[in-house]
Amino acid sequence: MKVGWIDYLNTLPFGIDRFKDITIVKDYPSNLNKLLKEKKIDIGIVSAAEYLENFYQYLIIPDLSISSYKEVNSVIIGSDLPLEDVEVVYLTKESKTSVYLTRVVFEIFLGKKPIYKYFDNYKKRQSVLLIGDKAIEYKKDYKYVYDLSKLWFDKTGLPFTFALWCVNKDFFLKNREKVLDFEKRLKQNVRDFFERLDSLDLDLNKKEYLKNLRYGLDKENIQSIRLFAKYLLELKIIKTYLDIRFTDGRVITADGTQTFYNFDYNEAYHSTKAGAYTESLYKFTLPCKIDKLAKEKEEINILDVGFGLGYNVAVAVKVAKENNSNVRINIVSVEKDENFLERINQMEIPENLQKEYNFIKSLKPSKITLNENIYPSYTASADGVSLTVVLGEGRRILLDLSKSGYKFDAVFYDPFSPKVNTEMWTLDLFKVVKNLMTDKAILATYSASLPVRKGLIEAGFKIGLVEPVGRRSPSTVATIKGDIPELPEKEKQRLETSPLAKPYLDPCLCKTKEEIVKDYQKTAF
Repeated sequence: MKVGWIDYLNTLPFGIDRFKDITIVKDYPSNLNKLLKEKKIDIGIVSAAEYLENFYQYLIIPDLSISSYKEVNSVIIGSDLPLEDVEVVYLTKESKTSVYLTRVVFEIFLGKKPIYKYFDNYKKRQSVLLIGDKAIEYKKDYKYVYDLSKLWFDKTGLPFTFALWCVNKDFFLKNREKVLDFEKRLKQNVRDFFERLDSLDLDLNKKEYLKNLRYGLDKENIQSIRLFAKYLLELKIIKTYLDIRFTDGRVITADGTQTFYNFDYNEAYHSTKAGAYTESLYKFTLPCKIDKLAKEKEEINILDVGFGLGYNVAVAVKVAKENNSNVRINIVSVEKDENFLERINQMEIPENLQKEYNFIKSLKPSKITLNENIYPSYTASADGVSLTVVLGEGRRILLDLSKSGYKFDAVFYDPFSPKVNTEMWTLDLFKVVKNLMTDKAILATYSASLPVRKGLIEAGFKIGLVEPVGRRSPSTVATIKGDIPELPEKEKQRLETSPLAKPYLDPCLCKTKEEIVKDYQKTAF
């Protein structure tokens, strides 16, 4: 395992010298950014800006960073002029994050754009960005010393995070236990260091400097990183808004709500670009017209395929009750992961869904008989809402629900993507789902896949598109006789002419994902 390392005073608490089973690659922050991006190192303590620019390649080790509240003392603009009078500022090439923060200070906070020039070797200049040991050493050369972390804190009230421990996602997926062991020892090193700091052979100024820094990564740090990303997006330094992904599976999505990464399927449970809450509202609850159903009906029956973290259920209940507090809601959810509640209990619940998640967390183990087959399940009932989460293989559960005579007014179709969970997206399974729906019921799914849309059509549905949220492609709705948007002519033509517009087939509802894909490729190409 190759680990990128910055040999600055502020990295001392991580105790890299304690590791004997890794290869240490020492370099400046900007060079380590490049090495991590190019996969020449596996893990590194890298500039926060590197994560913002290439977050999709990385996972963050949780609870660790190099951050500061107010003064950091090692990231400064030294100047002979007041900050508002600076017209030219020389920038170090050592730290991308500090350069970007300098631009935020001038262009966002002060509303001016000085001339930026880079330097390789330090010499006295009128205004200069200095970081690390050089900042500590040379700040005495200047009349004015502006601590960038202090400027950030004064403007935002938040700490600033300069560096993160990041691991290449592909490396992590193949070496999870090795990485998790490394991060465990890394955190212990930080704890040990500060327990014995006063007894170390360091001069007092260095000890005070290290005590002033923060090495954790809490909610305020995350809020600050997201705000920094927002400013960089305004300055067109980064091209897309980030989500924040951790090695423990947590993902902070674009709308600030939390989801998880499923390492077995190599996908997040929700659209990270739309946000977990936003996706549930705009791709499932509203397209299925839960708000309208609540006003018109005394009772709503919902089928939720892929319970996951429970967002679709929580948002649907909230919207329905807001539109009719007396409506009865019966929800049957299909879920493969028997440990789903454990993950929900680890999740940070959105403030506006606290009541709904308290209900979800009240689920108790039970059993349900469907078509003479007994399934493990979880059930909860309160305030006119009943929820049953049926555990097992999705195709089998849906078939047995159909044979047991269940009918639903809305279907949230939310398995993992057709690429990794192909067996849940076949023409033959859509026929089963169609039999579970009332004539005017609407099925909503995030998928824009041509095989999925073609499969729905051949199963006897009419389909329509929903305005895209968090991506370019519209999501899909389907119904037997219900009211949905008209399918655009351009999409009709694609579904008629594209060689990819062939449904996935699984007549026995028993084929593996690989078998279904192999058969599809024979017909599509």
